[in-house]
Amino acid sequence: MFDIGFFEIMIIMVIGVIVIGPKNLPRLAKGIGRGWGEFQKTFNDLKQDVLNETEGVKQTVGIDQLEQEVSAATKVDVDVNLDLNDEPDIKPDQN
Repeated sequence: MFDIGFFEIMIIMVIGVIVIGPKNLPRLAKGIGRGWGEFQKTFNDLKQDVLNETEGVKQTVGIDQLEQEVSAATKVDVDVNLDLNDEPDIKPDQN
């Protein structure tokens, strides 16, 4: 995600121990973990609410039926069979 290697993690841990102290570091890490978990839970709940709401709007409007009608109305059949033997002769420029 952040492309952090082992050496960078060790430097961050050493700085954390120096700045925060070895006694408070586990408590801080636990708090950060809880906060991250709560953030993910809230984000997933919000995402699910948005998906549910959009599905309800799609059903109310009947967008699936509308998409089928537009697709049927704009469908164009094109015949792309080309005969490669009927190509015109191309002559090089004579200067």
